[in-house]
Amino acid sequence: MDISNYLAPESCTIGLEGKNKGEVISSLARLIVNSPAVTGASVEDIERGLMDRESMGSTGFGKGIAIPHCKVDGMAQFILALGVSGRGVDFDAMDGRSVHIFCAIVGPPEEPEMHLRLLAAASRVLGTGNSRYEMLSSKSSYALREAFLYHAAPATTLDSCKDRTFNRLMMVVVQEEDAYNDIIELFLEMGLPGAITHEGNLMGQILSGAPVFAGFLDVLGSSRPEPRTIMALVPADILDDMISSIEEITGDLDNHRGACIIVLAPDIVRGSLETI
Repeated sequence: MDISNYLAPESCTIGLEGKNKGEVISSLARLIVNSPAVTGASVEDIERGLMDRESMGSTGFGKGIAIPHCKVDGMAQFILALGVSGRGVDFDAMDGRSVHIFCAIVGPPEEPEMHLRLLAAASRVLGTGNSRYEMLSSKSSYALREAFLYHAAPATTLDSCKDRTFNRLMMVVVQEEDAYNDIIELFLEMGLPGAITHEGNLMGQILSGAPVFAGFLDVLGSSRPEPRTIMALVPADILDDMISSIEEITGDLDNHRGACIIVLAPDIVRGSLETI
C-alpha cells in the first residue's frame, strides 16, 4: 500500500479553512475532490458522508488530531486529504482539546480492508509526537505531505515485497498499552493476514497466588500490565523492516524491557485466519 497514491498534492493544505466542525468538514470535502483521482462523487456527497460519520461519534481522537472518514457511493478508490489549522478547531475531541491536524479518508463502500488499513496508517502516523511536530511546522502544503508520507513509509514495505510467501511466524510480546495499540495498528496497516492476539500473565503474578510465595512476589506483578502477544505470518524479506518499525514504537529492544520479538520458521502452515 503506497499511501502516496491516495494523497494527492492538491489535497493538502497548511491553511485549512473553518472555525467549527461543519466548516472544517466542508473544507476537507473540497480538498478530497481536488484530487485528480476523484470520479463519481460530488463535494456535497462527501460532506454529507463525513458529517453522517461524525454524528455517530467524533473522529477527534485527542492529541490535537482528527481523522474524519466515510464511505461514499460512486468513489472509484480511496482518497486522503490532509490539512492543518493553525488556530485549532473545537471538534468534540475525546480529550477536549482543539484539533490542529486533520486527515480525511473517503472511499468506496466495497473496500473495507483498504478502509481499515488507511485508518490504521493515519492513526499510527498522527499518533507520534515527531510527526505531529513536523506537520505543524510545515511551511508549505508540499512539506506537509512529505512529512506525512515519510512517517507512513513502513506501510509500503509489504506491497513492495517480491516474495509474498508468508514463511515466518512473528510473535511480539508487549506490556505497555500504548505500544500494544500502536503495534496492532502497524500490523493492520501492513495488511498482514490473520494476525491474532493473546492475553497472558507474568510469571510473578501467577506465583504470587501460591501460598509459598504469597507476599514475596507481589512486587513483581501486582502493578504491572498483563503482557499480550501478537502473532502473524510474515514474509522473510520484510522481517528487518517489520522489526525496525516495531522498535520505532517500543524503543531499542536490546535496551528496553517490557517487550520482545520472537521469529520462528514453522515446518507446516495450512489454512488461514484472514477474515477481512
